[in-house]
Amino acid sequence: MHITEQQHKAADQLIELIATELGENRAIHPGTAITSCARLAGSFLFRSFNFPPKDFSPGNVILSEQANEKGPVLINILGWALSTLDINIDTSKLNEAPKTESNLSFIDTLQLLQDKAATIMNQNKLNFEQMAHVCAMAVAFLIKECQNDLPVESGFNVAIYSFIEGSKTYPPELLNSTVNRKNIFKFWK
Repeated sequence: MHITEQQHKAADQLIELIATELGENRAIHPGTAITSCARLAGSFLFRSFNFPPKDFSPGNVILSEQANEKGPVLINILGWALSTLDINIDTSKLNEAPKTESNLSFIDTLQLLQDKAATIMNQNKLNFEQMAHVCAMAVAFLIKECQNDLPVESGFNVAIYSFIEGSKTYPPELLNSTVNRKNIFKFWK
């Protein structure tokens, strides 16, 4: 897997964003941190599909072939990144892993984080799909850092669910109009 220097830098910046925005004195609820970062991954992937604007509202479920094809890439990146961090998932424990919930809804998560994450994307000259990959890498780091409080299998499960949720849910509009216009309006070019 080829990850650019800009993507590594963006992943570090994204982890810092998660720590400062979701944590109190950098103490973060593990389920909320992992879910939030994975939702961002799915949402940036959704934006890369360049659907023409319709009368959708944030939170509407949008099923697409693009999400079915590209969504598993996020899972593969997560698995690859976990292996590079020497984190092994015990597949026999996946079904019995304790469930964890986020303290934030999908919409609240994106309203809190997406514009700042989009700024990181722009600063590193990444597109939406590249930023989705960055977020998936950052999820692996969060799973590793939270493993004392949340089993890695639980973190992995919540990440997969949140990737799917993000890649199949219409997100709130980005306030950063440069990102919004550059990536959404290219659909018509």
